[in-house]
Amino acid sequence: MRKLKDLIAIFAVIAVLLTVGGYSVYADVPYKGVSSWAVKEIDKAVEYGFITDKIMDGMNSRITREEFAELAVRLFEKYVGTQVVAGNEDYFTDTDNPEITKAYMLDIVKGTSTFRRLFSPNEPITREQAAAMLHRTIEAMKPDTDFSAEGTFLFKDKKQISNWAVEYVRFMSEKGFIQGYNGIFDPKGTCTREMAVLMITRIYEEYYSEPIEETENDSLDNLNRIVINDTEIFSDNYAILEKDGFSYIFVEAEMFRYAFKYPYAGYYTYPEVDVSLSSITVIWSDENGVLLRAEMQEGSEEALINGMNTNIGMAPYRRDGRMFIPINYFISVLGMETVGSNNDGILYVQYKDEFPADVLKGTWSDSNTDLFIGFQELTDGEIKLPSFATAYRFNEDGTYGLRMVSSSGEPSDTFIAQEGRYKIMGNTIMFYDIVETVFKGSPFTLSYEDKVLERPQYSFINNYNPPEDRIEISGFWLRRLQR
Repeated sequence: MRKLKDLIAIFAVIAVLLTVGGYSVYADVPYKGVSSWAVKEIDKAVEYGFITDKIMDGMNSRITREEFAELAVRLFEKYVGTQVVAGNEDYFTDTDNPEITKAYMLDIVKGTSTFRRLFSPNEPITREQAAAMLHRTIEAMKPDTDFSAEGTFLFKDKKQISNWAVEYVRFMSEKGFIQGYNGIFDPKGTCTREMAVLMITRIYEEYYSEPIEETENDSLDNLNRIVINDTEIFSDNYAILEKDGFSYIFVEAEMFRYAFKYPYAGYYTYPEVDVSLSSITVIWSDENGVLLRAEMQEGSEEALINGMNTNIGMAPYRRDGRMFIPINYFISVLGMETVGSNNDGILYVQYKDEFPADVLKGTWSDSNTDLFIGFQELTDGEIKLPSFATAYRFNEDGTYGLRMVSSSGEPSDTFIAQEGRYKIMGNTIMFYDIVETVFKGSPFTLSYEDKVLERPQYSFINNYNPPEDRIEISGFWLRRLQR
């Protein structure tokens, strides 16, 4: 894999690179059914011992509850450094697998019927069941782990998550061990064997403290996610493939739609992305019409860009039924650049021209309420709050404050207060060193205070209206209250 600095150099000369020849996306891999994008991580999983004989020959198949439980036990044993001895008692009537016995002894599995003592070993595991099993595995491995959830639960289908699984899903998704798609978690959906192995590997690498062989920090092999504008994209939704010694980034089509925003485009911030069978059409527009139209075909590196034949370097391809689009060309033509972070394994893709920092400074609100005044009175209910409100305060010294409130009278009423630092990257605001306090309920009751959030957060500056001194951040228009 070429180093990150080589990739950045590629974008600088992308017009030259887009003229090179073909490439077979589905390169040979040492396991049957392994997706090409997953090979490098699967190789690591093999080194750790996380590939069982049962799953090796069909890594794209749905994983069963039995196979998943075996992986969870293997993760536990690898972490603690010793094998668990299974007891002689049969806890379930529909399986005598000693690995499932171990999982039950470790309180990793519960079964599907207490009365009938069923485990249902051959049923595909659901995503919420997987989250629960892995959560319990971490509890068994590392009982002192802080399992409290820090952020807001944003999945659009959160009401479909079973009550017993909510906290499991919340923690596992916040840590990035199991991820949603386009804001959907799909709790009753299933996962493949390779995805189960990748989740196990992520957990192991997160908590295992044995020193690993030092690698070069600027290598693309060290990436754990890509941030395009304000959209975090994890390994499930991107791939980095090589052709002729150069690296190409691929992003899943739906993630592409939300990542490649066009600044200052009014109602046209997001591109139209249409995937129909093997065809992909991407259109950026503004109030005057089409700015950029790209028509691509699965398996072909030749595309129509504004009606002209153009070589985009590598062909779109399909993985797990989803279309992945090569983005090197679009990074170049949209005037974006890449910046690698050696410390946290993130590749940032941002617009080159940064939003003016001086314009951002001050207090902004989407309502007429200054949520930074009378904090105690606000949370005590002495000041009447709007049903929903957001306010930012950006300071000269690079610090910021955020207040978000939902007070519609429901039990889920929430008041969030954040303090931290911010940095402008293109049209994105990165928030980091975040300390958060949350009040919940009606009346508001302190839920937690001054909790440090481990991961940065991102917001996109869609638009700015100088005459009215209004700014649109992540789709919400705010008016400046004071400088």
